[in-house]
Amino acid sequence: MAIPSDRLTFWIVVSCLLVCLRCSMTGNEERVMVFANRTHIHWVNQNQKEHHIMPLANITEAKYVDFDPVENMIYWSDVHHGGSISKASLCAQGQETVVSDIFLKHVKAAFVSIAVDSIRRTIYWTNSASDLIEMVNLDGSNRTVVAEHDMGSPIDVEVDSSAGFVYWLDAGIKPKIESCSLTGMGRRVLVDLSDQYPSILELDVNTQALYWNDKNSKQLFTARMDGSHVRVLKSGIPHITGIFIEGNYIYWTDWWNKDIERIPITGDDAPTVILSPVKDMEDLISIKVIPDIVHCPPRPAYKFKAHNTIVNRTVETTFTWKAAYGWKIPQYFELDQRDSDSQIWVEVYKIAADGERSVTLELEHSQEYHFRIRACNVYGCSRKNTPEVKLTTESITEILSPEEHFDAVPILMKAGIILGGVLVFIGVILCVWGYWRSRKRKQKRYRAVRYSVSSYVT
Repeated sequence: MAIPSDRLTFWIVVSCLLVCLRCSMTGNEERVMVFANRTHIHWVNQNQKEHHIMPLANITEAKYVDFDPVENMIYWSDVHHGGSISKASLCAQGQETVVSDIFLKHVKAAFVSIAVDSIRRTIYWTNSASDLIEMVNLDGSNRTVVAEHDMGSPIDVEVDSSAGFVYWLDAGIKPKIESCSLTGMGRRVLVDLSDQYPSILELDVNTQALYWNDKNSKQLFTARMDGSHVRVLKSGIPHITGIFIEGNYIYWTDWWNKDIERIPITGDDAPTVILSPVKDMEDLISIKVIPDIVHCPPRPAYKFKAHNTIVNRTVETTFTWKAAYGWKIPQYFELDQRDSDSQIWVEVYKIAADGERSVTLELEHSQEYHFRIRACNVYGCSRKNTPEVKLTTESITEILSPEEHFDAVPILMKAGIILGGVLVFIGVILCVWGYWRSRKRKQKRYRAVRYSVSSYVT
């Protein structure tokens, strides 16, 4: 696939400017570790020792993660129901599906490892169900097959954006590490792993080295990026599901011990536990971002309701709501009001962080009002999906946020499934009872016929 030269030049310049900006702010960078554990995406601020579970929706089997430093977006793959790749910011905003239907929906297990090319604005992934290496633009357009044929089961992919190469681990009948250009040209086998059982691959561009594991011998191997100088780096390693190189350390996720460990890149010292315990950990990355990227406003409040009461001919309206995830930072709330013919919101009440999740206001009789509640902390207020209510002193209409509308769907589905299960159970019981009754009737008829025949013969 040919990329226009002017577009490529633009993104190269943007990436270079971003790198220069980051270099000038190195002292203020935050080191963040991101990993998946099937139903959630986690990130850990290693500077502040903060561990957060990103409040994201529609995650069932998340396995692999990667990061785009240009737009500061986290990407992850989900192998449930056909497979998909999605993205969101570290503050869980702007969640969007980039590509879906990666493989056939009836496939129960498939590896969809991902690797972002931040320079050319593309993302690569392994399709182990169809034995392909594919790519798509980060906006979801122009899906293309990069490599196919002569593959057993590609399960991990890495990209060297600067040099323009993609690397992948084939864990099929004849395991091997292969590479080709970003457009699929010049494909070749780098390392033959016929006597091994590998499951992960990592690329360290700074030291020009490849890393992979062998489950059979419980060893961690390394080699140069051209496949030469293969050697054992560490023996006796656990069952690791994700690996990442940062600086002078190798980080990995330990499936059995349910923790994140690290060792020096030389492999000399024993592993050190960084985070524990976390169940079902999969892929792992470590990134550096400016502090603003991890300074998150709270998630929008939900279940925002209003109740009218009349006391001595005065209308008192009580507003109630529930607080959502606040990133472990005290959050306060702002109650805003606007006129029916205006789009400008004006703050009418502020609720402290330690205050109750309710407030009562006196309103005029037979008037129409619009209110909303915003959750805030020291880094700002919730920006989207802010719940609102439109009311008069005689009637109330709730305007739920899109998140609340979405949350009602799984509840109805669960209720339908439970009701269907009960009906099926009752149907089975009735069928068994009916079958038993018919057998009883047949036995009675048979006995009656035998008695009548024997009486006639006698």
